[in-house]
Amino acid sequence: MSSHSDPASAFLKEQVGIDDENLQAGIFVALQTVYGKQIEVSHLKSFGIEGLKALAESVKLEQRDRPLRHHRLSRMLHFRIPHHKSEFDLPWRLGDSILDVAKSPDGAVLLGEYMEGTCGGQKSCCTCHVYLDEKLLSLVPPPDKGELDMLDLAYEPKMESRLGCQIRLTPDLLQQIDDDSPIIVTIPADVNNVWT
Repeated sequence: MSSHSDPASAFLKEQVGIDDENLQAGIFVALQTVYGKQIEVSHLKSFGIEGLKALAESVKLEQRDRPLRHHRLSRMLHFRIPHHKSEFDLPWRLGDSILDVAKSPDGAVLLGEYMEGTCGGQKSCCTCHVYLDEKLLSLVPPPDKGELDMLDLAYEPKMESRLGCQIRLTPDLLQQIDDDSPIIVTIPADVNNVWT
């Protein structure tokens, strides 16, 4: 079922020169964040022809790059949240940190309240504090002084504490991780946010 009116599609085709249905659909999805599900011609006109062409170029780039993001090599991370009796798996893609997993669309739904990443991964907060399982802890480089300083401020730090923003799936780490055994990341019961 189309989420936009046929006149809106006709406007994109006839007035802007965009007749590719996938590109039109991408434009409508982008505009839904502003106008809701029903995109009308008046919404399109408010952007102007040049604005719509610029938006189309942006959507083309996003559509072109989407398969690359989803087809990167990955391993599954098994997240445990003992204080909420919750467990689930999320893909950890090559090049991403554990914080990136938490900020991904699925991660944001499942981990959003547990891993803020307030500082954006700059090692100046401890809101992405996690406990790594023994296997992963033995494979990643030890924390540097900046990370250790932040871990000192974390809620209930342990020997297996790390900042999720500093644990990245590198090609070397990807080769060392066994596909068959789970990688377990445990979320602490609380978080100390020194930014608030």
